[in-house]
Amino acid sequence: PASTQGAPPPDGGDGDGDGGGFDGTFDGAAPVPAPTPLLSPVSYASAPEDEDAAQEHRSLASGTRDAMLDLAGLEALHAEAERMKGLGNRHMAAQEYTRAYNVYSASIELSPYGPSSHVYYANRAASLLSLKRYAAAEDDARAAADLRPGYGKAHARLGQALYFLRDYGGAVGAYQEAVTIDPDNAVTWTYLAKARAKLERRRERRGGGGRGAP
Repeated sequence: PASTQGAPPPDGGDGDGDGGGFDGTFDGAAPVPAPTPLLSPVSYASAPEDEDAAQEHRSLASGTRDAMLDLAGLEALHAEAERMKGLGNRHMAAQEYTRAYNVYSASIELSPYGPSSHVYYANRAASLLSLKRYAAAEDDARAAADLRPGYGKAHARLGQALYFLRDYGGAVGAYQEAVTIDPDNAVTWTYLAKARAKLERRRERRGGGGRGAP
């Protein structure tokens, strides 16, 4: 059945189901005074002594409208950020790494702290790795991991950046975190083994010292 919420009472009544309002008389009896109507919410709020309450109510209502508009705006920004991410993925597949970097950057600018921002940072880190900008890739991978500590790709890309920066101890730690989160990722296990081998060779050469030692 169709909803009647907000509709006037049926049959011109007052909403109590009797189909009509009390007119101040009984059958066969003298007229009696009609009951004093209760103040409606509008007239009550407009009473001088409650002006402060009315103003507070209007402020809350305005704030609610503004919040709804803000939410709609955030959703629109997120949708555009997702579109940019998809475009970046296509550029990565085409090995157009600078273009990928640019559109992933647009995603981050549109939604720096949104529900998918960790993905945008991790994807931009991937483009930076392909551009051999390893220090910048490290920064983006750390940003992704900070936003979503349980996102395995963030740690894997951090490991890759540190590996190419020759911080093998840091790379091992990042890759270990990645495989803890995503133990079925064979590629990450392979890179973890490479980082461990590099770290071991460095220890052998330096007698356990060096930058990469934990």
